[in-house]
Parts: sequence; C-alpha cells; structure tokens
Amino acid sequence: MADAASWAAPGTAADGTAEVWWARRQDAGPRLASLLDDLERQRWSAYRRNADRERFLVGCALAKTVVAAYTGQRPEQVSFDRACRQCGRPHGKPAVRGGGPELSVSHSGDLVAVAVATAPAGVDVEQLDGRARELGDGDPAALGRMVLAEEERAALAAIEPEGRARAFLVAWTRKEAVTKARGDGLRVPFGEVVVAADLAAPRVTAWPYPQDPRSVSLLDLDPGPGYVAALAVIGRCHVAPARDGSALLAEAVLA
Repeated sequence: MADAASWAAPGTAADGTAEVWWARRQDAGPRLASLLDDLERQRWSAYRRNADRERFLVGCALAKTVVAAYTGQRPEQVSFDRACRQCGRPHGKPAVRGGGPELSVSHSGDLVAVAVATAPAGVDVEQLDGRARELGDGDPAALGRMVLAEEERAALAAIEPEGRARAFLVAWTRKEAVTKARGDGLRVPFGEVVVAADLAAPRVTAWPYPQDPRSVSLLDLDPGPGYVAALAVIGRCHVAPARDGSALLAEAVLA
C-alpha cells in the first residue's frame, strides 16, 4: 500500500497506478452504516428500495475503507467532498478531504466497484439484463441513436442481433467511465465521446475537451458473468488489478 503522502497529489506515485476493488451489495450491514457521515446518512435513508440502500451503503463504506488502507487512517476518519462543480449539491465525484488517491465509485445489480488511482479515474459497471431493459426498453438501436456517434452506430448495426445489447453496454460503460474520470458524468452528451469505431479495442478517439483523447487510458474490466465494466484513467495506465473489496470490508467489520 502507498502511504498518505504519495497519494496526496496525483502523479507523485508511479505513473499509471490504478486498482479496482470489488464488493457486493450483500456486504451491507449495521457496522458499515456507522461509517456514514450525516449527509451520507440522509442520502442513504432517502432510497426507497432496499437494494438501492445496500448498494449506496457498500459503495460509501468500501470507498472509505480502501482510502484508509492506502493512507493509514481508520475508515471512520475518511470523509469525502462530493460537491457538484455545476450546482454545488452533494452528488459529484467524491474527493478525499485532506488529500488522498483519486476515486470513482459505481454499482449495478449486486456488484459495487471502487477504482483508486494516482490520476483522475472513472469506473462504470452495468448489469447486462437489468440495464438493457432500463435503457430503451431493451432496444439498444433506439438508444444508440441518442448516445452513439455515427461510426459507433454503424459498428453496432453490423453486429449480430443477439450480441447488440451487450455491445451497446460495452460502449456505454466506456463512455461513462471517461466522463466520470473528467468529473462530468452524464452531463456530457455521450454522442460526443467516441470510444471506438469498431466497439472492440478500448480507446477514446474523440471527445469534447481540448486535451488529446489519446491521453486517456481506457480498459475493459472483467466483473464476472452477467456484467460489463470499464475503467478510464486520464494518463497512462496499462493494467488495473482487481482486488477483493468484500474481504477488505469484512476485515474492517472485525477490527
């Protein structure tokens, strides 16, 4: 693990360092709830569905536990600034108060992912069945006309029909990972973020920012059957090891 000083300013550690910690919503429990601050507790309580509450709780607790593991703090000592850059409300990308690694959190279905990096990063995970139904009532071509660039739509149309829902979600996760790394999330039109002409090799070929899109490292992740996921890092990153976040949370509960 890196010490707190090396993570205080992105880029001071080895260039391209990133890891992705995986947990499950079933890891939720009373001990994890004790890690929430007042604002997080309000957001947690506002969710109506139990599954949403569990995902939010595990995401917060895992992010704090991961940061604590890197910085030598206790999880309850870690706090985040989530102020949105546009409206100031607490739904923006989490930043470690007092300095620490770059973070991104995502959850879908039963999975929760926390990416930690030495440069701005974004992670996105999507459950294949649930997300395909949610996006365009299971019609990836219809939604593709809204969020895919022309060359991406052409590539999607060339795929066998039974593979289009997955191909669309691969493109979606890559795009969302990129915009989350930039701190913009869904506020940027996805049609302006072109992730690959053939929807195969993970790369960014165009985006609505002044920097060269080739400066982004884009990686497809392996979250397991029934899910797709991607990680984007602004800078060089060739590998992002998967770590057992469920085990880390279990250790924190017993500590």
